[in-house]
Amino acid sequence: MAVKKHELVQDNRQLDLNSLIQYIKLMNEQPHYLPPPSELVRNCQDIVKCLSRTTGTDEQLWELLQSIEEFLHRVVSSVHTGVRNELITAVLDRFHSFIFDPQSDACPATSIVLVVLDGLNHEETLSAARWLVQQADHSPEAAGLRASLSCLYRWVYEWHGTPTLGEWVMAYIKALEENEHFDLLVEVSVDNVGHLFLAMGNPVALRQSVADVIFHIMASLRESAEALDRISPHAGTVLVNLAADSGQWSRQILQDVVDILTAMVDGRLDLLKGEAQDTFKEKHADLMSCLERHMASRDCRFLQRPPWRARDVCLSTVNSHPPMRKVGLLNLGNTCYMNSVMQALLVTRPFSTHTVLKMNAVPYWSKMGMLFAKMMHSITTKLNPDEFFSVVKPPFFTKDNQHDSSEFLGYLFELLQSHEHGSDRNFDYTKPPIIVGRRALPHSPHSPPHSSDGEHSEPGPNRRSVSPRPGSSAAGQFIDYVDIDTDLDMFYLAQKGSSSGLKRHGDLEMHLPLKKRLRMTESAFLRRDSFIDSMFGGVLLTRVECTECHSSSLSRDVFRDLQLAFPEKLEGTQHSVQSLLEFYCSKERLSGDNRYECRDCGGLRDAERSVLIETTPKFLILVLKNFKFEPKLQVQTKLMLSIHHNHTVTLPTVRSQADHSAYILYAAVIHAGTTLDSGHYYTLAKDNGQWHMYNDDVVSAAEEGQLSGLNRSSTPYILFYRRTDIDEGTAPALEEMPPKVQECVMAHNKHYVDTVRKMRLTRP
Repeated sequence: MAVKKHELVQDNRQLDLNSLIQYIKLMNEQPHYLPPPSELVRNCQDIVKCLSRTTGTDEQLWELLQSIEEFLHRVVSSVHTGVRNELITAVLDRFHSFIFDPQSDACPATSIVLVVLDGLNHEETLSAARWLVQQADHSPEAAGLRASLSCLYRWVYEWHGTPTLGEWVMAYIKALEENEHFDLLVEVSVDNVGHLFLAMGNPVALRQSVADVIFHIMASLRESAEALDRISPHAGTVLVNLAADSGQWSRQILQDVVDILTAMVDGRLDLLKGEAQDTFKEKHADLMSCLERHMASRDCRFLQRPPWRARDVCLSTVNSHPPMRKVGLLNLGNTCYMNSVMQALLVTRPFSTHTVLKMNAVPYWSKMGMLFAKMMHSITTKLNPDEFFSVVKPPFFTKDNQHDSSEFLGYLFELLQSHEHGSDRNFDYTKPPIIVGRRALPHSPHSPPHSSDGEHSEPGPNRRSVSPRPGSSAAGQFIDYVDIDTDLDMFYLAQKGSSSGLKRHGDLEMHLPLKKRLRMTESAFLRRDSFIDSMFGGVLLTRVECTECHSSSLSRDVFRDLQLAFPEKLEGTQHSVQSLLEFYCSKERLSGDNRYECRDCGGLRDAERSVLIETTPKFLILVLKNFKFEPKLQVQTKLMLSIHHNHTVTLPTVRSQADHSAYILYAAVIHAGTTLDSGHYYTLAKDNGQWHMYNDDVVSAAEEGQLSGLNRSSTPYILFYRRTDIDEGTAPALEEMPPKVQECVMAHNKHYVDTVRKMRLTRP
C-alpha cells in the first residue's frame, strides 16, 4: 500500500519533530512496506538531522527513540545488501557531518541512529570508522576531528540510551590511532578523562562497551601527568562507590581501575627523582592512600597496549622520522601466501630501505621498491599489490590457488638475485620471469607435487633439510654444481628412499646422479656482489666421519633458510625453536640405505654426520616443517604441535663465528588451517618497537605473546630473526626517496583523495 510522504525537514531552519514522530509511527504500523531506496535513504538522513537539533521533553525523546530504533533496525534487516550498505554509509556520513561541526551542539539522542551498525562485525564497524576518519583527514576543517571526538566523549559520560555507542566510539578511536592522530587523541582525551573516569562510579548504568572505551583511554594516557591530575581528585569517590557494590561487575571494574591507576602512579614515580618525587607524592597523597587499600594485580589487559605519545615525544624518543602508518595488502584471490611474505620483508628494514633507495632502476627490484614505498607512505590503509605480484608470481604457480609461502620466498630471492645487476630500462615485463644463470631441478619421481597450503612435500620423515641456493627445499629449486672433484670432500646419499635417521639433504640427493663426489662452484657460495646473499645468506659446514677408519670429509652449502624438522618429543618436554636448531645441528648416524661411501675405506660404511654454521646471515629465516608424510596413505598431514617460540635463539657455529650467533625474533608468517590443501597465511611482525598483525588488508596492534596463544590449527611456519649486532633500521622519509618513487607515491595518494572526494560529492 502507498504511504503518504511526510516532509520531515521543512527547510534548513525549522525542524518538525512532530512530523518525524508521526512518520515513524506510520511506518512502524506498516511492517511490510518500505519506500523506494532513494526515498528511504533520504528519509533516514532527515531522521539524523532532526535528532541532532531536537530539544523535546524526556517523554517525547524516549517515545521517539524507541520508535526510531525499531524502524531503523527493520530497515537494515529487510533491504538487500546493496541498499543496506548505501543506507549505512549515508546515515553515518550525515551523522558524522553534524558532530564534525565545531559549532554544533548535537543532541546525544542522535546516537540512536547507530543502531544501523547492529549486525555488523567488529571489522565492518572499524572499516566504517576508517572511512569517515580518512574523509576528515582531507577536509579543510582541521578542527572537525577534534570536535567529533569531543562530542562522542561527552555522549559517553552523559548518555546511556544507545547500546551501540561504546562499540562505535572504540572503532572511531582505533581509526584515529591507525591514522596516527596521537596529538589529537592525547589533547581531547586529557580534556575529557576526568568526566569519563567519574562515569566509572556508577556501574549500574555502565555498559561493558563503554567501560572498555574508558579503560582504553585511561591506559593509553598512563604516561600523561596531566591525565593523572584530572583523574586524581575523583579517585576516592569512584573507588569507594565500586568497593561498596559486591556485584561481580563492580568488582571487575574496581580491579581494572586499581591496576591502571597503579600503573599511572608507578610510571610517574619511576621518572621523578629527589624533590620532584616528593612533590608528586604530596600532591597525590589521597590517591596513593586509596590505592594502598586495594591490591593491584598488574595483569590488566588494557595495559598490554602501547600508550599514546604526542608527535614531538615520538620524534625525540624513537627516531628522526614520524611513525609510518601500517598498510595492509588486498587479497587478489588466495594471494595471502605472498602478502604475508611481503609484510615480513617490509619490516626487514635494511632490506626494504635498500630496495627503495638503491634498486629503483633494476628489473623486478624496482616494482618491489614501489610497493614498499607505498606501504611506507600511503594515506590509505590497504593497497592493491597486483602490479608487483603480476610480474613476480612463479609461472608454475596456478592462478587463484594458494601456494607455499616458503616456496614463494625462495623463488623471489632467486629471481631478485639473478637480476641484481641488470637495468630496468625497456625491460619486457610481459614475458614470464626468468631466473638468470640457474637451472631447475626436476621433480623427484618419489615426491608428490608441492602442497597448495604451504608445507613442502618430501618422501620420507626427514629430520633436517637445507636449501643449497634459493632458500627452499621444495621441488623446482635452483642449484649450481659440477662433476666429480677430489679436492673437496663431499659425501653423497643413495638415490633410493630416505630413512628416519636422515636429518639433512632431503629431496636434493634424490635428484642427483650417483657419483662419488660433487663440488659446488664458487658462484654457489656467498656472492660478494649479491645484496640478497649479504642479507640472508649463510654457509653450512658439514662433517662426515667414517666409523670404521675415522677419516672425515667436509662440505659446504649456502643457505637462505634453515628448515627445521620436529624430532620425537620426550615425555614432559616441549619443543622450542632453540631445541629444533640444536637438533638440526646434532650428530646423526648414517647407516643402512644411507651409508656413507668412504674414500679411504673404498666402500659403503656407517658414519656420523654433524653440522655447524660457518658463516652466519644477518637475517636468519627458519622454516618449521609442520608436516608429516604418511607412507601408507602416500599423503602429507599437518602437524599441530605445541612449541615455544624463543624471542632469542643462538646458532651452533664454528668458533670464529661465536660473536655473531645470537638472533632476535621480529616476524613470523603463520599458517592457519587443519589440512595441507587449505588454510590461510598471515603475519605477526615487530616494527619500531610495536608488534602488529598483518592479515591481508587488515592490520591491527598485536603482542609477541600471541605466538604462544594461537589455537592448535594456527602454526608459525616461517620465522624471521635479526642478528643482534645488526641495527633494526628505520623506514626512509618520502623526501629521501628517488624523485621517480616520490612522484609515484604522491600520485597514488592524490588519486585516493580525489576518489574519496568524488564519492562524497555523489552521495545523496
